[in-house]
Amino acid sequence: MRVYLSSGLLTVKQLGDLVDIGFNGWEFIADGAKRLNSATLSLIQHAVSSCGLEVSIHAPFSDLNIASVNQPIWLETLRQIKETIALAAEYTYIFIVHPGYISPLATQCLDKAVSKNNDALRAIAQSAAEYGVKATIENMANVNGFLGRLPQEIEAMTKNSVGFTFDIGHANTTHSIESFLEMPVDHVHLHDNHGVTDEHLVLGEGSIDWNRTLNALRHYKGAFVIEAKNVDEGAQSLSYLKSTASRRAAELA
Repeated sequence: MRVYLSSGLLTVKQLGDLVDIGFNGWEFIADGAKRLNSATLSLIQHAVSSCGLEVSIHAPFSDLNIASVNQPIWLETLRQIKETIALAAEYTYIFIVHPGYISPLATQCLDKAVSKNNDALRAIAQSAAEYGVKATIENMANVNGFLGRLPQEIEAMTKNSVGFTFDIGHANTTHSIESFLEMPVDHVHLHDNHGVTDEHLVLGEGSIDWNRTLNALRHYKGAFVIEAKNVDEGAQSLSYLKSTASRRAAELA
């Protein structure tokens, strides 16, 4: 089991702490002030070359929308995502993208918004493939207006040559974990909640049945990415995850 911590900017010391805690990788959220530039790329290079950590990259998403029906916004969204792929490709094998959302304007032309979302995914997949990176789409939490909350939506999106990042916490808010588990999975995000809002709790503090869910993912070979509010809570979730995995292995022995 390969386990990463998802976060924005970490210090050189914190990257070393990830190794000491037992993490195998770092998922960098390249958004807002944490966008990829010479300073953040230097930290990513340090994580890979000096710490031996694997890296995955989460695309920028704040104030961006791949389903925008406002063409300049849609083009700028694509530009930023493609730029991030180009900068990150040397260090990562997998890239995570959020689906678009339905703006007030798009409520008047839903089909167009969905079409723009799919057009963007095809362009992102092509750009990623050119750099040897796998682009994946992440299922979203139960928030009105978000595309990609339900399995059938994500399944339709993956027909645009993108893979699937299964966010188990998000799926718990839409009560669709079991349905998502029937789909091919390329990447996994882990965090807990009580099935209503996206709380990002430590594993075991919410309502998700982790033993059952991890058992269903027993043949999955990719990374498990813990999304935590800080390194300390990430360490608590890692301890819970390893304990659950060990208990499951003992039961199967």
